[in-house]
Amino acid sequence: MKKYIVSMIAGTGFLLAALPPQHQNIKDLAVMVDFVKSHPKVAATIREISVVDRKVYFGAGCKAVFVRKVSAKPAGWVGPADPLVFQRSTCPLDK
Repeated sequence: MKKYIVSMIAGTGFLLAALPPQHQNIKDLAVMVDFVKSHPKVAATIREISVVDRKVYFGAGCKAVFVRKVSAKPAGWVGPADPLVFQRSTCPLDK
């Protein structure tokens, strides 16, 4: 019985684990690509997408900056990271 309880407790750690880096990077990249698709000026002048810096570089020295959405989490939470959201751009996004 003790072995069963220990294995049940140990197994729950896997259920609460964060996403592996490759999956989180793919989710983050998808958010940034969707942003580019929805802004024709950015799409026409895109130079680089950096998942590490959470920035989309476009135009002549312009960048769109993304941050993690902040949400309340229970103490000890080890789930996936909050999604990326657009924070600001250093240049106008329309024509």
